[in-house]
This record gives sequence, C-alpha cells and structure tokens, in this order.
Amino acid sequence: MIGEVRHRRFTPSRHDLNYGLFMPCIDLDEWHSLKTSVWGLGESWWHWARLKRADYVGGKGDFKAAVQDKVHELTGTRVSGKVVALIHLRYLGMYFSPVNFYYLYDESGKFRYLLAEVSNTPWNERHYYAVSADEHEPHNGWQQPKTFHVSPFNPIDQGYQWKIRPLTDKVFVHLECHRNDKEFDATLLMKGVPFTTRQLFGLLLKTPVMTIKVVAGIYWEAFKLWRKKVPIYDHPER
Repeated sequence: MIGEVRHRRFTPSRHDLNYGLFMPCIDLDEWHSLKTSVWGLGESWWHWARLKRADYVGGKGDFKAAVQDKVHELTGTRVSGKVVALIHLRYLGMYFSPVNFYYLYDESGKFRYLLAEVSNTPWNERHYYAVSADEHEPHNGWQQPKTFHVSPFNPIDQGYQWKIRPLTDKVFVHLECHRNDKEFDATLLMKGVPFTTRQLFGLLLKTPVMTIKVVAGIYWEAFKLWRKKVPIYDHPER
C-alpha cells in the first residue's frame, strides 16, 4: 500500500503535517508464498525488507493465531477467518512502527475487527486497541478511552474516536482525540499496488529505510511543537 499520513492539531496551537509512506499489506495465510516470490523480502537478517516475528503481536509463535488471540483477549470474541496485516517491516535491520493494523475476518469472510498495535518512542512500549467493525453497535463500537501514552504533546485523559472502512484496494483509518472538543486527529489514506519484486525494489530505492524516515519525522515534528510552546505531558508511569 502506498499513501500518506496526515496529522492535525487544533489546540493550543494549530499544527499540521503530511508524510508519504508505504506499508506492505499481507494476508498472513499467503506469507510463505509471497516471501518466496518477491526478491529482497523474507525473514532472515540479510533480507532488505524483513518480517521479524519478534517485532509483532506476541513476539513468537504463529503470527495469525497471535493476532486472533489478542482480539479474543480484548473483546471476548473469537474470530477465526483470515487476517490481513498492514505493517511496517524491518529495513536493513532497523525497525520502528508507530502503528500496525490487522484486519480480522470471520469464516464467512465478513470484516469483524481492526486491531491497532501502537508503539511509542523513546519508551519503546506497545499497546493494543480492538476496533469493532459492526455497524449496528452503539457509536459503531468506535469510541474508546485513551489508555496508552504515545505523544508527550497529547495528555492521557483524552478519548479516542475511530472511523474505519473495510479494506479494499484502499485504506482509510481516521482517529480523533477528544476532551471537551476535538484536539487532534490523524488520518491514514493509502491505495494498493501489486506486491512484486519490481514494485518493492522501486520503493526501496526511493526510501531505503522507512524506519529512519518515520523516526526522524516524529522527532522533527516534536521539535516544531516544542518551538510553538505546546504543553508537554509526562509519561504517567515514568
């Protein structure tokens, strides 16, 4: 998937950003055949684009089962269909992902949950939110309290409001942070391209290590927020 992420901060100072990025979108049942057909993609240290199991949900064992187990842990619902992972990989040995998304389907092929795997820096912690895709639940099941400290410029006492769409050849994920009013939002917009050696190689030539671009962007925007004197909120547990 190729697209962009947009952040907008509305208070106490207006601040917008927009970054281009790419993220592999992988049906976990098809991972074995995919890694054997795409040059530079795999699980070994020498692969330019590496899926290292320790970087994702649970850190070991069957990847798909770990995602399904996490949703069961969070919601009490067991979903047993396919799982599609929209994730950052490890590039030239380096990895950090602010968020990975997992689309979970039931056995009939119906989209049931979006699992968001959120990481923070510099604390390198990880947290999970399960977002229901059931349109008939109150508020679409998409309003949740914030329970994980991500940015020192966003307080922990905010509430999340999610807006998601089923995964097609496009990705749409929108997250808002509220207290009395909306204070911040983030939107991920992407479109699908073929996952081929040629496509991956072209993307890697333009951005050899997406991790560096992501982390550098985080700290550069943090510096600009600090310059604007946006309040800093300490990690509540540190």
